[in-house]
Amino acid sequence: MKALFTVLGLTALLSACNVFREAALYEQEADDAKTPNIAGFYALQVYRDQMSDEVWYTPSPKALKVQAESAQKAEGSQSISIEWNKQADPQTWLGLGFGWNGWTGKNFEAITQQAALSFWVKSKEGQSAGLPWAVGFEDFNGAQAWTGVTSGFIQGGLVKNEWTEVKIPLSVFPFEARDVDVTIIKQLIVQFEASGKVWIDNIRLVPYQSKGRQTHPVSPGENIVIDGQPTEREWFVQPFEMTFAKVWLSWDDTHLYLAAQVEDASPLINTRSDKDIWNGDALELALSTVSGTNSQRKVFYPTDLHLGISMAEAPVVFEWNKKKVIEGAKVLTRKTVTGYTAEAAIPWKSLGTTPFEPNQAYGCEVAVDIANEASVRTLQTRWKSPEQEGFHTDPSLWGQIIYRIQK
Repeated sequence: MKALFTVLGLTALLSACNVFREAALYEQEADDAKTPNIAGFYALQVYRDQMSDEVWYTPSPKALKVQAESAQKAEGSQSISIEWNKQADPQTWLGLGFGWNGWTGKNFEAITQQAALSFWVKSKEGQSAGLPWAVGFEDFNGAQAWTGVTSGFIQGGLVKNEWTEVKIPLSVFPFEARDVDVTIIKQLIVQFEASGKVWIDNIRLVPYQSKGRQTHPVSPGENIVIDGQPTEREWFVQPFEMTFAKVWLSWDDTHLYLAAQVEDASPLINTRSDKDIWNGDALELALSTVSGTNSQRKVFYPTDLHLGISMAEAPVVFEWNKKKVIEGAKVLTRKTVTGYTAEAAIPWKSLGTTPFEPNQAYGCEVAVDIANEASVRTLQTRWKSPEQEGFHTDPSLWGQIIYRIQK
């Protein structure tokens, strides 16, 4: 009898800490291969078709309304309708949670680099570049790891009035930094800010291969004329391609050159100055100026640059690492039918460094800030880290560029 209780106790403990599937006594190996899984993880479906006791949300009739919706669905028989307004109840935390797989502990250990959280969303009114949500996973100890829902996670960069997939790699959640035990994940939580009305559906974990360190080739410029209108003859080098933007980078013995082509409904609006120019239309460029610098460092070195160029009638170039305006730069912009173009020449001397050496690799990240008519940034689109914010403090998120002289 004592042995029986020991076995039962051990079974209960394991059930609370791992993901099990029901199986027949003589289940064949072939059945495992047919069951959807990622690296042996089977609890892939977080929500589909049913508002069960695994789903909870903050009771706030004035600020949050969550209900099943059968008239709208991306797949299956129903979605979840969500309408929220944080200002209607500012003192109350607004959230929605999913303790899927029967509230058991889910072991993410093998999938943090191989899976992404996916869900489908449809706006009830208008469109937006991202969602004012924080999304997090909580373990059974109460530790949580969060990330925002920015445009880089959204197919096409916009939440609109048609079903669109949002895909957030598990690798962007700071599990280790927040001491989250990934072997006992309890639930998924969504925190709401601002306001909005959407439907969401088919929340699940899907296979996803995290990107390695991207490398971008850059060549010296030839006959670049700074007139705000980049041409293929000047900018024959490969651009950095981002949602809503393309940016070109080049250099010669005297200047670092940039050019941009940006889609922007309210172009060239930036009323900010100096260190605050990020909060308006702007270009940002982060660079290491010494080849071979540790690519995994989490802090800026004195030799790193973080440049910002305000896109306005009187552009300003600011360097955040040295906290100063860069003198002697020439920047010109032009409005286009879809937004604007820009060109810039920045003297190496003003940057306090020397031209980059051919065939050497340097850390790099490129970003474009897009603002509304009030000069408030509503979107930042990035080259290497479109899915994860923080390149302005964490160089490990950068890619790299290799300068090659064209033959």
